Amino acid sequence: MLLKTLINTNELAILLGLPDVVVLDCRFYLTDHSKGRSEYDKGHIPGAIFVDVHHELASPETALTGRHPLPEEMVFSKQLQNWGIDMNSQVIVYDDMGGAIAARAWWMLSQQNVNVRVLNGGFPAWCKQCKDVSVTPSIATPTSTQIKVSFPWAISEQAIVENFETNQFQLVDARAADRFNGENETIDPVAGHIPGAINRPFSDNLDPEGYFKPAEQLHVEWQDWLSDNGDAYVYYCGSGVTACHNVLALNHAGIEAKQVYVGSWSQWSKRMLRALAT
Repeated sequence: MLLKTLINTNELAILLGLPDVVVLDCRFYLTDHSKGRSEYDKGHIPGAIFVDVHHELASPETALTGRHPLPEEMVFSKQLQNWGIDMNSQVIVYDDMGGAIAARAWWMLSQQNVNVRVLNGGFPAWCKQCKDVSVTPSIATPTSTQIKVSFPWAISEQAIVENFETNQFQLVDARAADRFNGENETIDPVAGHIPGAINRPFSDNLDPEGYFKPAEQLHVEWQDWLSDNGDAYVYYCGSGVTACHNVLALNHAGIEAKQVYVGSWSQWSKRMLRALAT
């Protein structure tokens, strides 16, 4: 079953202020974790709730995890409740990077069967269309009901290890080609990629203006990469964030995709370091 994917600025403008609509501002910057909040304070879509991606869409990093492991299920369930999200909600998520960050929230919420979409073009598109911008922080109204959270589409490190024997799925790396090729690594401790992976940078899903390419175009482009059903592929990146962008793009293109190796290269590179140390 294909997932809901995108909403445009005009569609969102009509929805703003309706009782069951929840808008999440997911702006996040890898080299400056405080910048997302400061950008939100400078201006955001009216009514949007700021989401701290590093803390509210992830749990703390450990020596054995990637940089953005999933939060505990009960913790995320409570977080959804605090944001006012229940099964009647219409949730719209956005960022200013073509959906690269918001896609993580979209992927996490989609697994809970929540009605969630990503704003195509994000905050830049909203501003370009001269839509209203607020500088007043939005306070969420918690809901009285709690969603039972699970993450059935998350693929574990152990599953990646076992796949070298079973060959049940093909890994697809969403990072830029230079990082995939080990030519430019400034974030994780080891350069390169997981053996056997193929590279499809998430940025290839976008046009020069930062909007998703038309569904028909993406379908043709992805068909050049894919040769089997959706369950035969697992998507990863640096820390399990931009991999979700490829999952989003595929569903937008009419191709089923769900599975993400959340630990991604940041976890796998730690595994390599441990192996080298023994």
